[in-house]
Amino acid sequence: MCDDTNKIGNSNPTDQPGSSDSTRTTVHRNWKQSGQPSVTIVEAVTAATDRMAADMPPLHETIDTDALDALLNRQSSSVAVSFRYADADVSIKGNGTLEIEVGGYPFEENNE
Repeated sequence: MCDDTNKIGNSNPTDQPGSSDSTRTTVHRNWKQSGQPSVTIVEAVTAATDRMAADMPPLHETIDTDALDALLNRQSSSVAVSFRYADADVSIKGNGTLEIEVGGYPFEENNE
């Protein structure tokens, strides 16, 4: 199933990974369609990394999924959370935006 809010790289919407350059894959999703940011994150990372969901590490070992879902579902659209999961950079916002980036540059954490 194809959805206009689920985009990979700069290509047409699809559920298959694409690349904006030769070293980086980017997947865009709108988590508000599922209502569960944590579920959408795992789905998007599996698409970006070309893995099966069963091969993914549990997301709750990386981040408190209950707290993440509650924060994003109850807060304003200005909330943003970024972290690293299964070799992917995850950036998710309260407005529904989810971006997964794989490959290319190393993930840099902001420790401010």
